[in-house]
Amino acid sequence: MVTVLGTSLVLFTVIYAEKKGWVDKSKVRVIMQIGMNVGILGSLLYFLYTLSSFLPFL
Repeated sequence: MVTVLGTSLVLFTVIYAEKKGWVDKSKVRVIMQIGMNVGILGSLLYFLYTLSSFLPFL
């Protein structure tokens, strides 16, 4: 829950900064791509960690 709220807060902050003209669209695109890649990698690593802790019980 905290992760979802934190991610949405960052997303809306970046959108607000773009609307105000503080950052340009190319920087926003790079930030969003890096954020998505980190999120996917984190989810994959968490899944592998959970899977490895479950395997000794099989």
